[in-house]
Amino acid sequence: MELAPNHIKVRASKYENEINTYATKNILPVELVYAIIHTESYFNPKAKSHAPAYGLMQLVPTSGARDAYQYVYNQDKILPANYLYQADKNIELGSAYLQLLMTRYFKKVKDTNSRMLCAIAAYNTGAGNVARAFTGTTNPSKAIPIINKMTYEECYGFLREHLPHNENKDYIEKVSQRMGMYQEWKGKK
Repeated sequence: MELAPNHIKVRASKYENEINTYATKNILPVELVYAIIHTESYFNPKAKSHAPAYGLMQLVPTSGARDAYQYVYNQDKILPANYLYQADKNIELGSAYLQLLMTRYFKKVKDTNSRMLCAIAAYNTGAGNVARAFTGTTNPSKAIPIINKMTYEECYGFLREHLPHNENKDYIEKVSQRMGMYQEWKGKK
């Protein structure tokens, strides 16, 4: 069965209100949230990975979802899959987790685009693995002085070369490209 040529746009449109709400609340570019969802689940709210990660933004209950829930609700809680399969809850926590990565782990990265790139990479592989790519240790604060000496292009190239797995390297490329697509799409609306 062939999909309609604009099937991604149709699927993405279903979550427009939630994406706009939580991107705005977390001071994130809307196109970033769209691109993460596209890359993580192709807008399938019932997606489940081997990790296991659940829902639109593929949140792992014991790591990203837990950190985000604590950040948003000030409660330490491991959430069940059925909670993370709810599109609005998933987008709320996924967006909060992105914001947490940018404002806690990579807050001191001076270049806004490099900070966002590190958060994108960390969303996929964890902040410790991003730090390890730069320093060999899992401490993000030790990586920040190195990152701050790089241009965005240098940071991007470094991560594409030194992240631990091809999936991680491809992830930052896919999300970056898709951000441009959603920026263009949102601009045409």
